[in-house]
Amino acid sequence: MKMKTLVKMVLIGAALIGGTVANAADNQADWTTTLNVKLALLNQLGTDSLHVDVDSNTGALMLKGTVDKRETRELAGTIAKSVAGVTSVQNDILLAASVENPDKAGVAAGEAEAEVKDAVLVTRVRLVLVKKMGSDGFKIGTEAANGVVTLRFGQEFAEARRDMAAKAVKDVSGVTKVLAVHKA
Repeated sequence: MKMKTLVKMVLIGAALIGGTVANAADNQADWTTTLNVKLALLNQLGTDSLHVDVDSNTGALMLKGTVDKRETRELAGTIAKSVAGVTSVQNDILLAASVENPDKAGVAAGEAEAEVKDAVLVTRVRLVLVKKMGSDGFKIGTEAANGVVTLRFGQEFAEARRDMAAKAVKDVSGVTKVLAVHKA
């Protein structure tokens, strides 16, 4: 009887230790992902990303905080998605103007105008990509936020083709910066 109890206790202890080791490995992976996302945000957005909090749970990210510009909010989500180990992104970043004045119609109107400008820029960029890259131009994901254009490339794009696309896009009127994201 004592032997069975001892064996059970040893098995339970081993299971708990194994679970703790697995949990520690998951926590390390989460922390690594969180730090890599924070670093990418700082590298790409600079001080604009200082008020963005990142939380990772087995590759699923949650972005929180308050930023001054809609572009920062949108780009933070795009940049986070490009980091290795990230499986999904929930972007709960709020705009400071909407937090301070939630009923103000001017905030909404300004955001709508910015969205239209971004859509026009994306259209210009896509036209240039198709003109310069042929049918490959249709395969490049394109996003824009206040002059910053993000190009997303699949595995089929060699570095030379990605560079060619980025170079072509830099000359488009209204483009201030190009971010090239290659998903492996």
